[in-house]
Amino acid sequence: MMADRYRLEPVRDARSRAERVKRGDLAAAVGEARATEHAVEAAEARVAAARAALDDARRVLAAPAGAAHAVVLAERFVERRRKELATAVAEQLRAQAAHAGRLEQIDAARAELVRARAEREVIERHFERWRETQRKLAERRED
Repeated sequence: MMADRYRLEPVRDARSRAERVKRGDLAAAVGEARATEHAVEAAEARVAAARAALDDARRVLAAPAGAAHAVVLAERFVERRRKELATAVAEQLRAQAAHAGRLEQIDAARAELVRARAEREVIERHFERWRETQRKLAERRED
């Protein structure tokens, strides 16, 4: 009875498990990429808001000035807005780099899944051939 068992069944089971794991890895990478995509969108919105605030500050500075003290305060306000814009742009670049890294992880996970599926299919084809051989042997024994 043991001789009738398919000897590569443990390999087939391992390949099936590996494919499930790789599918999970791909799903996790896609989920993380969605999160970084939202972070990029939020960073882009902050950059746009900072640019608008800087433009408003420049308009205030360009308006006819009164006292020297008011001009100095307006210049400080513009400088603060410039710093906020620089910080927002740096944050946006970091978010874009993180998202690009996640996209690379998706590509790698997709390639691993393709490889795992191919390995499983090779074993499944071998298993089909084995079953066919076993069926033919059984038919010959009956004759």
